[in-house]
Amino acid sequence: MLVGKLNSRKQGIVWLAVFCAWASVTYGQNRIGTGTVKKLYQNNCASCHGSKLQGGEGSSLIDDVWRHGASDEEIAATIRNGVPELGMLPWKGVLSDEEIRSLVIFIREQKQLSGRQELLDRVQPKGGVFKTERHDFKLVKVAKHKGTLWSLDFLPDGSILTTERNGDLWVVKEGKFIGPIKGTPKVWQHGQGGLLEVALHPKYEENGWVYLSFSESTKGESGGMTAVVRGRIKKGRWVDQEEIFHVPAKFYTKTGAHFGSRFVFKDDTLFFSIGDRGRKEMAQDLTRPNGKIHRVYDDGRIPEDNPFVGVVGAYPSIWSFGNRNAQGLDLHPLTGELWESEHGPRGGDEINKIQRGVNYGWPVITYGMNYNGTPITDITEKEGMARPVHYWTPSIAVCGIDFYEGDRFPGWKYDLFATGLASEE
Repeated sequence: MLVGKLNSRKQGIVWLAVFCAWASVTYGQNRIGTGTVKKLYQNNCASCHGSKLQGGEGSSLIDDVWRHGASDEEIAATIRNGVPELGMLPWKGVLSDEEIRSLVIFIREQKQLSGRQELLDRVQPKGGVFKTERHDFKLVKVAKHKGTLWSLDFLPDGSILTTERNGDLWVVKEGKFIGPIKGTPKVWQHGQGGLLEVALHPKYEENGWVYLSFSESTKGESGGMTAVVRGRIKKGRWVDQEEIFHVPAKFYTKTGAHFGSRFVFKDDTLFFSIGDRGRKEMAQDLTRPNGKIHRVYDDGRIPEDNPFVGVVGAYPSIWSFGNRNAQGLDLHPLTGELWESEHGPRGGDEINKIQRGVNYGWPVITYGMNYNGTPITDITEKEGMARPVHYWTPSIAVCGIDFYEGDRFPGWKYDLFATGLASEE
């Protein structure tokens, strides 16, 4: 993966790092899979509503006309209770609430697919110009690289630092990749793991600190986990490395999924994300570091006002929990609030406002289902768990986010930009 963070703070320009051509294919296939839910639909619904949801004896499910309510909850209620006067029998007692929820997600996916070509035609540039409701713009390619890039940040001279998943850290200057920087940390390149986030300290011009996150494994057979270090770059080498965050091997997991990782600096602290590492139940476990947003001082010390400091057994750097796989973090430029994009399951990508000590629910509540079409839960809210500010059903494979702070596009001032792999937008 995946998509680098958007940087809108240099000269008012929106910068996108478009990485990894395979990602849209891989994630698209996962998101629009042909697993259990498709069989569920074909076995129980297709005879009336058509094999492609186009309608037949029953109404079309992809024309966006809903006689009995268009919300997810209303569609689920219609399936559950039926419409006897129109000949639709109730499915309550035949299908579980979880299966009904997965059917709602499937219907939403198929509606999006039915209109995808029209959407692609509509967003194609004319004469190289993209047109939107507020601004027209062009995309300008500044560099090209064959590797799988993840993240970028800007050096004071306008050149770019960017990470490659294989462990390489590059400088991009005048369209050319320079390097890689020698002596960077050894990464555990496994699945989605590798060299991940790069960010300059807010006072970089004074202290020279560059921060990296990466998948680490001291013993490959034990698996690995996300780690954070900082160092300096001198004469093309990575030097003065200091450990910011590292977990004992007992917390390693062998899966290659969901390492995170994004950075946000606020005052003298650093926020960073670690995904659930493909072990969803651990996101609710305060003794585990995965499935969380963490907060440390910029030198790695634990702030005493972190919410779970002093809680027996709790990992002290945890700021929030129940987060599946945060792919974007940014501060609102006016309020200072921390916002997050979260890579959810099939049908459950989220935008969250991250607050101290809050439980964001994964996997107890979610708007999604498993990639193979099997249900996770029908619960989308529960007391004591925060619901997302926004969610996508179908999923867009949400990635990096950034608030726009420039002046070149005034209609976008302080808007949140979110990137997506499956939607290719």
